[in-house]
Amino acid sequence: MSVEMSSKRKLDATPMSSAQKRAKTSEEPLENHQTAQRQCKPLFSRTPGQQCEPITVEDVCELLHYATLGKSYGTKKPSWCRLRGRRRVARVNVAVLEGLTQLHFYNYYSQFRNLRRKYSTRCTLVPSSGHLLSALLNSEVPDARFPPNPIQTASPTVEVLCHPIVQRFGLKKRGMSHILLTESEMIKCNFPVKGLRSCEGFVSSGADGPVTDSSPLFGLDCEMCLTHAGNELTRVALVDSRGRCVLDKLVKPYNPIINYFTRFSGITHSMLEGVDTRLEDVQKMIQDLLPEDAVLVGHSLENDLRALKMIHPHVIDTSLLYCRQFGQKFKLKRLAEVILQREIQCEGRRGHDPCEDAQAALDLAQYFISNGPKKVVKTHLEELWGVCPVPQSPVNGTLNGSLNSSILSSLKFGHILQRSGQSALFVGRSDVTEGISSSRQLRRHHYCNTDTEVLGVCRNVSGCYSLSVLQFCSLSQTPESGTQFHLQQMEDRLKQMCVLFVGPLPANYTHKKIHMLLCRYGNLRSIRLLKKTHTLYAVVEFEQPEGAQLTLQSLNNQQIHHTTIKVQRPVSESTLDLQVSLAELQDDVLNDGEVYVGGLSLQHHDKLLQAFSPFGPIHDITTPAKNSGKQWRPARIKFVNPESVSAVLGSQVQMENRTLSVCRALTPPHMQTWTHTCPSATERDGETFSLGTQVGKEKAVPAEHTCPQDVLMESLITQMDRNIKKVFKSLQENTLSIVLLPGTISGGVKYSGLCFIEIKKR
Repeated sequence: MSVEMSSKRKLDATPMSSAQKRAKTSEEPLENHQTAQRQCKPLFSRTPGQQCEPITVEDVCELLHYATLGKSYGTKKPSWCRLRGRRRVARVNVAVLEGLTQLHFYNYYSQFRNLRRKYSTRCTLVPSSGHLLSALLNSEVPDARFPPNPIQTASPTVEVLCHPIVQRFGLKKRGMSHILLTESEMIKCNFPVKGLRSCEGFVSSGADGPVTDSSPLFGLDCEMCLTHAGNELTRVALVDSRGRCVLDKLVKPYNPIINYFTRFSGITHSMLEGVDTRLEDVQKMIQDLLPEDAVLVGHSLENDLRALKMIHPHVIDTSLLYCRQFGQKFKLKRLAEVILQREIQCEGRRGHDPCEDAQAALDLAQYFISNGPKKVVKTHLEELWGVCPVPQSPVNGTLNGSLNSSILSSLKFGHILQRSGQSALFVGRSDVTEGISSSRQLRRHHYCNTDTEVLGVCRNVSGCYSLSVLQFCSLSQTPESGTQFHLQQMEDRLKQMCVLFVGPLPANYTHKKIHMLLCRYGNLRSIRLLKKTHTLYAVVEFEQPEGAQLTLQSLNNQQIHHTTIKVQRPVSESTLDLQVSLAELQDDVLNDGEVYVGGLSLQHHDKLLQAFSPFGPIHDITTPAKNSGKQWRPARIKFVNPESVSAVLGSQVQMENRTLSVCRALTPPHMQTWTHTCPSATERDGETFSLGTQVGKEKAVPAEHTCPQDVLMESLITQMDRNIKKVFKSLQENTLSIVLLPGTISGGVKYSGLCFIEIKKR
């Protein structure tokens, strides 16, 4: 029977006859069949032939597009995998573990306990030359189509419709009361609110009456200094809607001042000499000045109210009013310069003028109220947000199903996600999203400095978004975590699983004879003869650890030309617990129910099926692609029932009067070799001879460089693995979860990443 290049076959059950199908259909009503189909869970899978193929960032984007948008928006089914029941996918969650490669995962395999057990699909990821997050968020969806636009309007552009201000306040101009922060928004933005534990001891402003569109506005700004108790008030200014400064007072803190922040506050030691006004004094002044329906306006007003230790229920915050993508905030100086055409906080001035800042915030709020969100965005879209409006469609000037091809080609994933009525969340460091043109389309961004903060935000709010992207950065911030030296060091450790010392050998043995002796156990990467020893020895390296394992089992203590051959692994710090690592790899979810069979010729596929079928039903038989010069190739047999593996290992499997060498599978399907960056070679008498291409000698790794790095990495990776476990636990049922180890390109060498995929069950 002929075997294709991939040599992968799946042994399916015998198909039902047409009569059987008709009988089954007649017994099961169509309604019940449709109900069962609706209740079926979504399923992600890759065929056996696809599992060995690496994927790219573009492939991941293709999956994200299809999972979130479906085919109704012009997206195509991904060709590298199958997602059945896409409509039943509740949400999509992507976690990016910055600074990690495939080498990290298999070097610190024990620490990734949750990641390797919870995710049943694992793919080699080709590292991207650009930033992974940028590629994901800025990806294009080819030939995108849109449903009718739910927002009916005269002639808005795509950028205006997707702008965060329009998303929050709509297009129509409304009164002042519609832009006030709600109590829940105030709590989320850390405003002092009555009843919160952090607000014990705060006083009320007394202005808690009903508010209308004609209620008076007051601009507020405070300056603080640093004392032993933290930031404390040193100056307060209040401006009314007519532009009059009704309050401007210096305040003497009770605690000794550590830093006056003169550069920003303008406050000096001499200015506070003789000042006897205290915090409670200005609190009383503000209470007397504000009417019961007063609305306070400020820029990052929560800091001013906390410095005043005052609670006020009606507020407008211009840093939140003029929204920026990902939740970032404009500086007051920038808003005043662009919108008010006014220069504040001048360079030559010593510190800020709180009256001037309060007036600027007040004028910005009044400008927004009088012009409305749509006009504000359209007028300042390019100047303030740096976005060029997309040309309008020529048909009726609307976007309702009439986008021409030039507009469609310019739209990114973020645009289409918003146009489809879905929401997206990014949680991580904001600086990584700079330069991503479509990043403004994500509705929310939570800036987080630590992985703990990322985890907290994810567990609290990610369930509200169709797509959530999490960035874990702790490993990328550690020294040497991404250097070529550290990557080479990890690669050398993995190589030790595939290395054996063989000998003593007969004196006339050459590298060719050794190759013929050992290739039946697995594909060889290198052979090095040691002739400076008392007798001839060889250091051999297999492409996969199964070859080394079978050689140990089969060749050790065997007689060759009256010489007893010893086979042993090298002894070093990295190999002391090698048996533990190999045992863990045997239990890998990807190796479940699979055995490795020593080198065979390709025509033995049907004979293998005949030899192993008595131990249980076989799912598939896999042999690597044919390579020139290799007459023997190992095979992999995957059983339907994992229990069949124990039966095989406890027996002697015979084929054509030959006892087959069999061991448990150790190498996951996505890995072709454990040393991806080193081509195959042999070495004899100090010279290196190629089995493929020449390879350089290994670099020695000083012991003093390994221990501190290993201890730190093990600790960080263990914590990151726990974070992934908590993220996965917090996901809603039927959520498509993707974890990405980006990989890297260092010193011109590509170090592969990994992609883990699973759909959350109950």
